[in-house]
Amino acid sequence: MLKKTKISGIKIDTPEWRSTRLAKFTASDMHRAIGSGFMRYVREKVGEEITGKSAKGDLETDAMRWGLFHEAEALQKFGRKMGLEFLIVQQLIADPSERFGCTPDGLIPIRESPDQTEWEVETVEVKCPPTFSNYLELWECENYLDLKKANPEYSWQCLDQMDNCQSLRHHFVIYHPDFKAGNHKVLSFGINDPVEVKGKKTFPVYQDLKILREQKTKLEQEFDRLRSKLMSQPAV
Repeated sequence: MLKKTKISGIKIDTPEWRSTRLAKFTASDMHRAIGSGFMRYVREKVGEEITGKSAKGDLETDAMRWGLFHEAEALQKFGRKMGLEFLIVQQLIADPSERFGCTPDGLIPIRESPDQTEWEVETVEVKCPPTFSNYLELWECENYLDLKKANPEYSWQCLDQMDNCQSLRHHFVIYHPDFKAGNHKVLSFGINDPVEVKGKKTFPVYQDLKILREQKTKLEQEFDRLRSKLMSQPAV
């Protein structure tokens, strides 16, 4: 379950959101922990810790602006489709004492703990690709493995949101406002959902979450090693 104290109340794309994410490994970049970009990702985050400056700068593309503009509408349609009365929208999930964070587009509270300090939640991520090809590639996905094949960056982002929020189920929402048909789709997958591969039942979400957690442990270890090495050499 997700501790309520980890729901920061900090809204996405604000100065406070940017500063709080400094030196944290975030879900949107977690795919870099899986492949050849592992150490570069570590170095960037250590650099942010030491300098207090973002390694990325303020890069914003037309595709990003398009996506941000249409995400709210996509979430509203998702909420109506799911019959939701309440949805926590685009708030940073982070603990100051931890090295990881994420900003799911939505959190669905399922139930509250008896002591009212935690929620069981399901995470929601929205993508609004502006190009027809990219949209339809995602729209044709029918399960988690399809999404991983179409866009591994998105699949690892979804899994890291699940891990950070202790969520057992995720909803991946695809939306394009210009399509007169098939303009909105929800792909849901859970940690215990089976997928048949070559006649054999597999549990890819569970298996990839295990890989992700191992890599996150290594991220912390390498971060601490490099940071300590830097701190042992005072600036001149």
